[in-house]
Amino acid sequence: MSESATHLEDGPIVVGIKPGLPSRLIQTAERTARSFDCEVIFAYVELNSALVELDSTEPRTRESLDPEMDEEMAGVAAGVSDMLSAALAETDIRWSFRVLAGDPASALSRLAADVDSRMLIVGTRRHGTLHRVEEFFTGSLAKALAMGQDRPVLLVPINRDA
Repeated sequence: MSESATHLEDGPIVVGIKPGLPSRLIQTAERTARSFDCEVIFAYVELNSALVELDSTEPRTRESLDPEMDEEMAGVAAGVSDMLSAALAETDIRWSFRVLAGDPASALSRLAADVDSRMLIVGTRRHGTLHRVEEFFTGSLAKALAMGQDRPVLLVPINRDA
């Protein structure tokens, strides 16, 4: 069986999460994990950080994805963790939370590869001028993941009414 075929059968689901995302993304991850009977790893990528090592010839370690965070970054990450804890307080799924460093698409892809994830779940871009400007500078995470993955990517529409 090819490597990509096994992704649907094994491993956790990796979900890209950030402050302010609607609960629809969390609910979709929860339902998907329940249907696959698997763990969910919610991952927040700290944009104001860089990977510990950038040389691709060096061996990767778990710490390679973990950012060195200042007090402000730690506060944002704690807020995301608290939001997840509240949203998933009454669920029976297994889940964890990770804070990653670097480019969001690269960091999420790398985490998915490291944990042998069965799929990634991310929200699509929001509407509005501010979000278009953000996408212009940072690119579309959903597009980058969908185009550069060897595993399935589930895109959850995020709209004004969500």
